[in-house]
Amino acid sequence: MKSVIINQNGGPEVLEFVENFPEPQIKNNEVLINIKATSLNRVDLTIRKGYPGLSLNFPHILGGDIAGIVVQVGENVKDIKVNQRAVIYPVVLPEIRDPHYGENEYLNEGWQFFGMQRNGSYAEYIAVPAENVIPIPDNLSYEDAAAIPIAGLTAYHSIFYNPVLDDNKVFFIWGGASGLGTYAIQLAKMTGSTVITTVGKDDKKEALYELGADYVFNHHKDNLVEEVKKIAPKGIDLLIDYIGPATFDKSFAMLRRGAKLVLCGMLTGLNVNLNIQQTYFRHINIQGIYLGNKQEFFRLVEYVADGKIKSKVHSIFHLKEAQLAHKLMESGNYVGKIVLIV
Repeated sequence: MKSVIINQNGGPEVLEFVENFPEPQIKNNEVLINIKATSLNRVDLTIRKGYPGLSLNFPHILGGDIAGIVVQVGENVKDIKVNQRAVIYPVVLPEIRDPHYGENEYLNEGWQFFGMQRNGSYAEYIAVPAENVIPIPDNLSYEDAAAIPIAGLTAYHSIFYNPVLDDNKVFFIWGGASGLGTYAIQLAKMTGSTVITTVGKDDKKEALYELGADYVFNHHKDNLVEEVKKIAPKGIDLLIDYIGPATFDKSFAMLRRGAKLVLCGMLTGLNVNLNIQQTYFRHINIQGIYLGNKQEFFRLVEYVADGKIKSKVHSIFHLKEAQLAHKLMESGNYVGKIVLIV
């Protein structure tokens, strides 16, 4: 099958397009998906370069976002039919699940992630557990569906798990032009909140205003802490930070008493300095997350299919152009999602 593989960690040049990679064989509880589209995520770049603590079995296929059509079903699969259009929940759940976690089954030990612990979606076919399959209607394109899973689910879980937003609240996210940012802006706006975000380049601002942002600042030029004080003198109610050490101090300073800080990325490093005293004096809730549960994913896909929010697709490349797609993501010269079609 056609695939993009890596045989070692490194830059975009290690991405190799091949046409004879072995097609996966499905188990009794799995289906085979003919992938029509996938999309890039920052984690793809990190895994390609070398993810901390992760040892890959080369050759490896990147990619966690999957949209396509079911072409084969396992013997024990009853509710999914061949030719079903689908988008795939991106976490493979372990067989043994602690009831303590309830619907958040992905918190169980032993979960796997497409493109990380197992081969991913930069390929013509992929085997996935039947329980991961979410049917999509004909009006939802494969490209828009493929943009949803990782970025969209992370945004949804950040905003709606233990929710704090309503029409009296203020929301902030760094880097609103990212895939995560474009979904988060729309989802936060659905709650009626004031939405503040940032860009690194001024020519991206208009696109974020069109998605519903109320204020867009340049994080290289503007004094974010002072600008936020003008808009929200008491501070931010919910702030998403996927950047890490480079933004953490400013994020913490912008929070109001009783605020929630969601950490869901590590683009600039793993460790930050936390003022414990200010955390409990100000009653700050710091929550680390990755992705979300299947019920949230199903609702999110419905939102996109119904047109309540949209997938912001910036560019579409063919699978064999994966190197160019990675270079575009590394450049930062895009708004939303970069998609590969197979």
